[in-house]
Amino acid sequence: MKKTAILIAFIYCICSYGQKIECTKKMDTIYVKFKKSKNQTKIVAENYRFYTFSLGKITDGISLYFTKPNFIDYSEQNDTNQATRLITKSNLRKHRKNIVGIKFFNKYGIEKCTYDAFLPNCIFYIFECNEQKNGKFKLYRVQKGSSYQMGE
Repeated sequence: MKKTAILIAFIYCICSYGQKIECTKKMDTIYVKFKKSKNQTKIVAENYRFYTFSLGKITDGISLYFTKPNFIDYSEQNDTNQATRLITKSNLRKHRKNIVGIKFFNKYGIEKCTYDAFLPNCIFYIFECNEQKNGKFKLYRVQKGSSYQMGE
């Protein structure tokens, strides 16, 4: 009985380890989980928020980052995807296959995450695990960038 339970737990861990890059290539909306740590930093500047994911094994300062303007872009005011939205934990659970985080970025690296993992017109939302009110998270629509540059 113990061997069966251990085998089931092992298979579950393997299957639920995280997103596969082939799956993320097909998604048009990605939710990025952000939890402040030494490899995940947030900088709030005058007009922008910068969310940076740096990998511990890379020491040359290469990182993946997401930016969100702190001002309202009135040219796209009617686009509901631009607004900051509130989302509940249960709603996040419904979209759990679309959630990536630091484990995904560590698994595939900055180069693959920058150039191979996502569709070119993919929409990114970031939610902060540290900023939660009444069981709801704020979702910010962000743009992806990277300090990685391909060689010639």
